[in-house]
Amino acid sequence: MKKLLFLLLISIAAKAQLSSKAEVILVTVAPGKELHSAFGHTILWINDPTNGIDRAYSYGTFDFNTENFYLKFLMGTLPYTISVHSMQDEFNFNMQYEKRGMIAQKLELDSLQKNAILQDLETNLLPENKEYAYKFFYDNCSTRIRDMIEKNAPGKYQWSQNPTLEGKSYRDWMNKYLAPNSWVTLGMNLALGIPSNVIATASQSCYLPDNLSSATNLAKGLAANPVSMFDAQDEEDAGFDFTGPYVILGLLTLVIGLLSYKKAFPFAADVTLFSIIGLLAWFVFFLGTATNHEVMAWNPASLMLFPINFPLVIWFARNPVKWEKYLRVVVVLCIVGTVWCGIQFWPMILVGLPIFIRLFSLSFIKK
Repeated sequence: MKKLLFLLLISIAAKAQLSSKAEVILVTVAPGKELHSAFGHTILWINDPTNGIDRAYSYGTFDFNTENFYLKFLMGTLPYTISVHSMQDEFNFNMQYEKRGMIAQKLELDSLQKNAILQDLETNLLPENKEYAYKFFYDNCSTRIRDMIEKNAPGKYQWSQNPTLEGKSYRDWMNKYLAPNSWVTLGMNLALGIPSNVIATASQSCYLPDNLSSATNLAKGLAANPVSMFDAQDEEDAGFDFTGPYVILGLLTLVIGLLSYKKAFPFAADVTLFSIIGLLAWFVFFLGTATNHEVMAWNPASLMLFPINFPLVIWFARNPVKWEKYLRVVVVLCIVGTVWCGIQFWPMILVGLPIFIRLFSLSFIKK
């Protein structure tokens, strides 16, 4: 009975005609503190006071209570959905709980375009259409709304006139929102493969809500000037993190370099180092080959970390002379992978240097 009522309401809403006072408003939410909100959020708000319609649509919604949530998230099979709330609920949530700024841009559309967007959104809300495969760079809360606007108001976006949204790769745009000296940032970059280094077009860069807002503002006759709905208070700069990868990995490299130079690096330390790095290497390899995350494929970090060093370390660290040819080949692969990763995101060099130092030292130990 409840399902039937839900379908009836959706059907009525989809066929409803907006009044002449209806507005379609692009709402951009500022980045939040948590990783899942670090890149901002995009909402498309349909407001029609005459017909009592106040519907704020969001893509990229997920449910922590989904069965096997973490496994599905890891595999890239977690279902994401479109959701709808009142704008007052969205405003209260972002203002009171998350304290994230919000700006609104009223879209200059005719009645046919407004109604077409409403019907498309309501069609997406149907149970058979609600879920979709989320792709961070290609299919997220911002790209879905970009495509919705482009479909129903073709030609409004003048992508060639947005030079500020060109020239950066998907990875570069992502890192703009992350602190360089952060373990999370380092981990995310280690997991990304060659596809993330593709230079994004102005349209493709709109996977980020701020970029979509900027493109909408510059589009000819598409939107009024942005209006602030809520200005969040600027947070104080946390300062340099002495527990971040810059310091920890830098010190680790110095210690390993010094002990290797003095030939005082114990066998147990080699096993520990290559076991930890090896488990990370296998995880990176797994992400790039066994999941639906295509942006993690063809990852040069696999050359740098080289998975089969674990468990082979148990043998080559005990008798490096016997494994000399293997070690020298892996040294070359490691340095290629380290330089390649460093070009993509330089802090990744800090991961490769300790491994390279040990492999180089072991490969040139004489009888």
